[in-house]
Amino acid sequence: MSRSNDVGGYRGRRTITDILKIIAAVLAVAVVVVLAGLLYLQKYIVYTDEGPKLELPPFLQMFRGEEGPEEPSVGAASSGAGDVSFTEDPAGSQQTVPDPPPEPEPAGFALALTVDQVLDGTAAARLEEAGASALILTMKDQSGKLAWLSSHDTAGRARVNGRQEVNDALAQWNSGEVYTIARVCCFRDDSVPYFRNPLALRRGNGNWRDELGLRWMSPANEEAQAYVAALCGELAALGFDEIVLEDFSFPIRGKLENINTGDSYDPASFGQALESFLDQVQQAAAPYGTKISLRVERDTLVGAETASGVTAPLLERFAARIWMVQDGLLPAPADLLAQAGIAGGPDRLVEVTAAHQAESQIFQAEIP
Repeated sequence: MSRSNDVGGYRGRRTITDILKIIAAVLAVAVVVVLAGLLYLQKYIVYTDEGPKLELPPFLQMFRGEEGPEEPSVGAASSGAGDVSFTEDPAGSQQTVPDPPPEPEPAGFALALTVDQVLDGTAAARLEEAGASALILTMKDQSGKLAWLSSHDTAGRARVNGRQEVNDALAQWNSGEVYTIARVCCFRDDSVPYFRNPLALRRGNGNWRDELGLRWMSPANEEAQAYVAALCGELAALGFDEIVLEDFSFPIRGKLENINTGDSYDPASFGQALESFLDQVQQAAAPYGTKISLRVERDTLVGAETASGVTAPLLERFAARIWMVQDGLLPAPADLLAQAGIAGGPDRLVEVTAAHQAESQIFQAEIP
């Protein structure tokens, strides 16, 4: 008898197509999981000389079974020389970044102040405010006046002396770290020739005067040479690092034809007279290690004047540095030195700039 009340449905066998579909689905899921994992771990892959390495974060390192010290970070330098550093870009690759080249050392900036500013204690602050590393002080000016008290008899007789307190202040200042330069106007001197006529350049029966109306001592006069050399020795003893001699030669402006010729003014012996003077200055400053520098004009180096007695060999022999005005003309001062055959170039050149601000003159220089 048949079972008309059977409620069980028909169970057919799975076909090959059904099995392949299941396998494909499982593989697709596996591929998605693997790709997701690779995308997640990509940021932990570091490329080194030995090949790619996987650097897992601490919470995943347990799955690698790693223990021990951490490897150096990618940002550390590969060598102890410190000349190359490494950075990591967002994609995880290494790039070498060379250190920037060192900047050249700037030239020293020297600013002229007054002795009174050294006395009242404001010089250091003024130098710092201006960004200057050196101080220039005028110690003997065109009038012949001295900023300090000299022990030389000629200074006393010509009434050009300064005060003892200046000597004390300068000795203390120069014992510090600031490089300090003394300006000395040598033979252009409106005071000493008035009191000591035998030392003067003469015109007829009176003192000769230049284009500024100022008197001059004769650079050929032995007493005048000894006086200025002794002053330089006193400044060196006060501790100045450098003395720049201005108007250390025979005059080049004014009515030169009116100067009385003779022993005090003989163009044939100008060079010999200047050599004798500069020898004395160097000997006076040598025990203190003070540099002796010379200030010259463009016309002297280009050969446009011959009245001064200054020559390129004289500068080469006696000038620790050569001071020149930065006038903006060509050839530039450094080129002028090279053309004149003076060694040292920019390392021996001090370029002076003078500008007027309000009613006062600012004198400054770039010291190599």
